[in-house]
Amino acid sequence: MKSMHWFSYVLMATMVFSIGIAPVFAQTQQQFAVKDVQSGKSYTVNYNVNGATVDDISISPQDTSLLVSLKSSDDGNLTMTMPRSLIDAKTSTGDDQFFVLVDGADTDFTENKTDADRTVTMSIPAGTQQVEVIGTQVVPEFGGLSFVVLVIAIISIVVISSKTRLKFGQ
Repeated sequence: MKSMHWFSYVLMATMVFSIGIAPVFAQTQQQFAVKDVQSGKSYTVNYNVNGATVDDISISPQDTSLLVSLKSSDDGNLTMTMPRSLIDAKTSTGDDQFFVLVDGADTDFTENKTDADRTVTMSIPAGTQQVEVIGTQVVPEFGGLSFVVLVIAIISIVVISSKTRLKFGQ
């Protein structure tokens, strides 16, 4: 009977200890809404980070890159899952590889791909302030506006050409 009580106390102490300490060791997935300034549309970037905190994630259309501003207190890792509609790296025949820079220096990384997104994982040394993922395309610069401009241009060409044919035919 005494051994049963001892086992119960050990079991309860283990449960209390594991409930209190588990969140410290667990990596929770976090999300950051990256907003395209031109279209106003937001894209969700999921990330896991240890040894640092992420302050901001933004796109740089002119550099076709995703910029991550962070504060790194210790050596750690950063894993980001980025929607292909936000940033991608393509060649004419398929996927190309991203370039990943940590504070401006090229770094090694691993990558997993799906049809909808691409996930990169890299080491970040203590003191890191910026990670840049460079692709071949980011959010379409003009989005829906380019379609409207194209339609207006086609309609204008049709109208102008039909009016000029009438003048030539008279």
